[in-house]
Amino acid sequence: MILRKPFALVAVGSLSLFACGGDSTQSTPAAASKAAPAEAKPAAPTAASGAAGSAAVTGKIAYEGAVPAAEKVKLNADPKCAAMHKDGLERWQLHVKDGGLADVLVYVKSGLKGTFPPPAEPAVLDQKGCDYHPHMLAMRAGQPLKIRNSDDTLHNIHPRPQGNPEFNLGQARQGMESTRQFDKAEVMIPVGCDVHPWMRAFISVFDHPFFTVSKEDGTFEIKGLPAGEYEIEAFHGKLKSQTQKVTVKDGQATTLNFSYKG
Repeated sequence: MILRKPFALVAVGSLSLFACGGDSTQSTPAAASKAAPAEAKPAAPTAASGAAGSAAVTGKIAYEGAVPAAEKVKLNADPKCAAMHKDGLERWQLHVKDGGLADVLVYVKSGLKGTFPPPAEPAVLDQKGCDYHPHMLAMRAGQPLKIRNSDDTLHNIHPRPQGNPEFNLGQARQGMESTRQFDKAEVMIPVGCDVHPWMRAFISVFDHPFFTVSKEDGTFEIKGLPAGEYEIEAFHGKLKSQTQKVTVKDGQATTLNFSYKG
């Protein structure tokens, strides 16, 4: 697995600009596209699958301290985006509700055995309201990634991975969808757009299914773990990552909490 130093994570809106220039000819309208483009390779079957389990890790990402105020994004460069957000678009460095921190990637960092075939169902990254949804996307290596433009304006998506091939994809019309794929595990791939510089997301790719993203109240759950001892990492782009070890048993949910201070 390749870990990288991430950019500042935001929960609504984004902070920086990536050099892009997507090729809109590679997308097709959703209604007319039923088969995945050639760029998305079918997932190869694995011979030795990892054991299924019935254990779970549940917990909450807590945050104490001052939360930086949200900033308003100016949307004048695109009248269609401005029309969607009459009062402007807010961007947050930290998204905290009732002491819980949202959009924290939580995953098993070590301790797993065997291989886990990726699902055929695609992960989805939507461009809606002139923003990426979700901002923190976690998916499997070899799993299809469906990229959708739900807005009536030009968007593009430009991931900048270190361990996977880079691509730059433009979608000029509402309803366009494209399918891509990452073949190697890699945490916190930054995604940006030069059409709308406030748009940013992160994509994390895993070779196993034991990961999640904390909810609005900071809670999380990782299900289906085999019994054993694992190292769990909580990863937020603006804060230092944290790791803890936990032992889980079949049929039981083990509580594991993380805490950050501002």
